[in-house]
Amino acid sequence: MNTRMSVRRPSTVALMMTALALTLGAGGAGLGTAAASEGVTAAASGDVIAAAKPKFQMPFLCNTKWQLNTYDSGHNPALDIVVKGNTGSSGKWVLPGYKGTVAKTFWDRGAGNVIIIKHGGGWFTAYYHLKDKHNKYVQAGENVGPRTKIGRIGATGSNSGGWAHLHYEQRYKASGIPTEANRKPVNFNGTKYTGTGRTWPSVTSKNC
Repeated sequence: MNTRMSVRRPSTVALMMTALALTLGAGGAGLGTAAASEGVTAAASGDVIAAAKPKFQMPFLCNTKWQLNTYDSGHNPALDIVVKGNTGSSGKWVLPGYKGTVAKTFWDRGAGNVIIIKHGGGWFTAYYHLKDKHNKYVQAGENVGPRTKIGRIGATGSNSGGWAHLHYEQRYKASGIPTEANRKPVNFNGTKYTGTGRTWPSVTSKNC
């Protein structure tokens, strides 16, 4: 910093006025540009993404216990979820864990029966290997709540390995429906569950 006497330091009042102007300028961007700015910031910072997420809960009934797995780097940050101890997962109800709108339902050769739900702000959740036909319980365009029964755990699709589990993803994309390329680390009730080769043997659903 140049410390010569000819250089005048800004006064406290001037600094305060500058800060106020910057604050008003940021606030005056309007709702239309706020969403765009959020998308840019989220793409640049994982921490901002997590902070901006809806407060997702586990996609299951309240106080049930589950085992979460990330497996290898090709699977993470998606989760494969079964009942704690992997006892009797098939047929258990799957719920969104947060309000939203069904973006689409479809059959995929590898993923089986799939449902994608839009939660707003660029956030989506995906549910694979569902037991029943993808549009049996909900339809595209239907509004759902955090405890709406959207499907049941199954083993459909060649990638299920023939064992009943829920493949679950949280995705972010500023516009359009995201794909697997847009997966983000999963957060339930404000806690992050991510990392290659991780297992959480007993996590209680707080979707109450």
